[in-house]
Amino acid sequence: MAVASLERFFMASRMMCMLVLLYAVLPPKGPARTRWTPQHFWGQQSAYAGSRACQGCHANLYKIQEASNHARSLRPLKEIEKITSCLPFRLMDPSSQTELFLSRKPDGNIELSVRKDGKEDQIILEWAFGAGAKGITPVGRRDNGQFVEGRLSWYETLGTFDLTAGARERIAQDISESLGRSLGEEERSRCFGCHTTGSTAESPIPKREEMGIRCERCHGPGLEHIRSMASGNLSDRKIFHPGRLDGFSQAQLCGECHGPPPADSDFDAIRYIQQKALTVRFPSQRMVLSRCFNEADANLKCSTCHNPHANIAATRTHYDKICLGCHRLEVRKRSAVCPVAKDNCVSCHMPKGRVMVHSEFTDHWIRATRAGVTTETKDSLK
Repeated sequence: MAVASLERFFMASRMMCMLVLLYAVLPPKGPARTRWTPQHFWGQQSAYAGSRACQGCHANLYKIQEASNHARSLRPLKEIEKITSCLPFRLMDPSSQTELFLSRKPDGNIELSVRKDGKEDQIILEWAFGAGAKGITPVGRRDNGQFVEGRLSWYETLGTFDLTAGARERIAQDISESLGRSLGEEERSRCFGCHTTGSTAESPIPKREEMGIRCERCHGPGLEHIRSMASGNLSDRKIFHPGRLDGFSQAQLCGECHGPPPADSDFDAIRYIQQKALTVRFPSQRMVLSRCFNEADANLKCSTCHNPHANIAATRTHYDKICLGCHRLEVRKRSAVCPVAKDNCVSCHMPKGRVMVHSEFTDHWIRATRAGVTTETKDSLK
């Protein structure tokens, strides 16, 4: 009996070694391209009602969500005081030796102009991508309709403008490129898709009421829900509830904009996410690498820590309470108890990573790290 057990042990060990070797030689190809969009989860066939239609029955949630960073993730640039209060603004672009000048025109629009060797070009910047918690990147259109990511962005840590992330590595070839990076159709659609509600490829320019992540971006189109509730049909509410998803499905839903999580068998994507510091920007991708996620019987998901209607909690006690719900002696089953500290868990187990210029991101790959360690590499600071 002991010999048979030993043979099974060595057979299992050989299989494990083969898997490890196979994993080691696989070339990293980046995260899988399959995206599970919110539409994949919606069950209702409905038209959009607009977020204001939700206010009548959900007044408190509507008020909280309307003030959130999600709701402010896309706005008209000229409406943002953080932007307008810094104008006019000048910066000499060291890579192309062009003078960048941001100003507000008499009609209220914000113009970015460039000057070099007697040549000049300009563009009206119409949209502000980002709520301002970390930064705001303006986007405008050329006269020919081409969308352009402005070469200047506003940063919370600076309280003013600097070159947009990645601009230092892209040397403008002519005066026109000095205004910013042109966006192709796919990239433009993806950018607006993650910062608007109810946008379609047929409507490239979002309406004001569609800007930002509002109710129907996650719950799905709600017109039939409103009609069903008005008729008293409570048996079929005709609306999707993301909070009822399991952990991985919810990560897929949120991951449409916060990084699509890899499947268990997608070794290429898993290794890519583990090795690339820049993936710290994408919490849905990193969270699924965590033992806390994989051994929590689907009880750990995005909404465990984050109220999707509000901004992220800013107090360490909020997160400590959630961590200690499992990681303490009184309730311990499989969860380890930290031998170092009993509070401020995220400072060690979810350190911040400075992987973009002027910005830090919390690493959602929950694991044991050394206190004070941050994810920062020269290659990722662009």
